[in-house]
Amino acid sequence: MSAEALVRQANRADLDELCLLEQQCFISDRLSRRSFAHFIKAEHSQLLVLIIAGQLSGYVLLLFRKGTNLARIYSVAIAAEYRGQGMSSVLMEAAEKAALEQGASFIRLEVSTANKVAAGLYKRLGYHKICDLPNYYEDGTSGERLEKRLHPAKPPGSSTSYYAQTTPFTCGPASLMMAMASLRDGWTPSRSEELRLWREATTVYMTSGHGGCSPVGLACSALRRGFRVELYLSSDETPFIDSVRDFNKQEVIELVHREFIDELTGLGVKPQIGVLSGADLAAKLSEGQLALCLISTWRLSRNKAPHWVLATGADAQFIYFSDPDREDEFWHSDADFIDIPIARNQYEGLARYGKTRFSATLLIG
Repeated sequence: MSAEALVRQANRADLDELCLLEQQCFISDRLSRRSFAHFIKAEHSQLLVLIIAGQLSGYVLLLFRKGTNLARIYSVAIAAEYRGQGMSSVLMEAAEKAALEQGASFIRLEVSTANKVAAGLYKRLGYHKICDLPNYYEDGTSGERLEKRLHPAKPPGSSTSYYAQTTPFTCGPASLMMAMASLRDGWTPSRSEELRLWREATTVYMTSGHGGCSPVGLACSALRRGFRVELYLSSDETPFIDSVRDFNKQEVIELVHREFIDELTGLGVKPQIGVLSGADLAAKLSEGQLALCLISTWRLSRNKAPHWVLATGADAQFIYFSDPDREDEFWHSDADFIDIPIARNQYEGLARYGKTRFSATLLIG
């Protein structure tokens, strides 16, 4: 970088220049002034600006997913007069450095297939395609999702087919359908199947609203559809019974759980009482199995709720999860929820729920 150019954090005094640059660089999918103001102060983002000869001449917007080792570049812009002079590489280098400082080990971005120059730059910088994005942009053009591992190691492979839960209480069915779609060629998830699976596996009650899905109920549903399952439970307690205070509701949850246990036993599977460690889970994933894992959302959102995610792969450092709970913010894309890297030494803290630190892992093959 020349002595006249620097990269720094954006501040509110930059808003006018940021909006002007956005208008000059993009015809559609533009960030608004309000969005820039949000990202300048938000904890989950870093907005870095390029200053050349005292003038704001570019920016890169970096987003982070709390509780994970994933960062995402949402947007990059360079003033026309400085394109072709290596300034995009300068911004990308600054973004990757910022991502590493935030503990990210992977960084992702999307690029239009029509933008050959940008796509070529990213690939020269070490980004590789993980999936195609048909009709992705506002103007109808398609894109590619790219990823770069900031710590050198073997990447986990291709991304999982993603399905976002359509209700607040169907994370279990959505995770199970992602597994089924990955394991069975030609099978496609649907909302009717999502709700059917929920009806089969629900606990009936939870703290509030509709009940979530029992690990034993989900195991029965997978077995009935012809999949091989192994179920690990940290204890023989009735899952989620402490999530309601009403005795009559607890009685219902207990009854449902016992019926699920009887059904699972009748299908020839007995739950294994014990915690599947991160190392054991990684070994199972390396054999080609997938795993529905019950986690507490506390580490992701500071909301104490049980939540099902799908473990899709593992390597020496990370276990990769696809999260069906796709938050509905305009800056989110599927890239924030597919094959999310979680450090292996963080997994066992994540995969515990409630005062009893209950653990449930459903392996599917």
